[in-house]
Amino acid sequence: MNTPPSENDLGFLINDVARLIRRAFDQRAQSCQLTRAQWQVLAYLFHNEGSNQASVADALDVEPITLSRHIDRLEALGYVARVPDPADRRARRLHLTEKVRPLLDQMKIIGSNVMAEALEGASASETELMAKLLGRMRSNMTGRGFETLVAEPAKSPAIKVPQKVV
Repeated sequence: MNTPPSENDLGFLINDVARLIRRAFDQRAQSCQLTRAQWQVLAYLFHNEGSNQASVADALDVEPITLSRHIDRLEALGYVARVPDPADRRARRLHLTEKVRPLLDQMKIIGSNVMAEALEGASASETELMAKLLGRMRSNMTGRGFETLVAEPAKSPAIKVPQKVV
């Protein structure tokens, strides 16, 4: 018999909250007529303007050919431009166009509203603590390859999450 994950299962909670936030964002962003994957590309480029396709694919954890299709569509819409890389004739740098800027502003507003909804009832200090902890977790995991994580499972003790964080 399958039992639902415990509320204290930190991995489940992180994944489930991220899923619910994505769903809420998707529902509110439907009028923009872009897929979540396209939004992710635009959001990444907003913070990493001029990245090459390989680094974007790696950062978004998608295959290069999949990213290329997303870029093709965004380029056809006039939202992204592929610019030759002066250091590598074979590579292209990705830049956002002025046409997409109002859409990015709308995306930021939607994202802020979704986060405000998700954090409703949390104090500023709780929000700050959560951001610090999640940042530390991301930092701990960044740069570690899959092989390293698989090879060292015994070093990760089971973590009990407190019932209530004050």
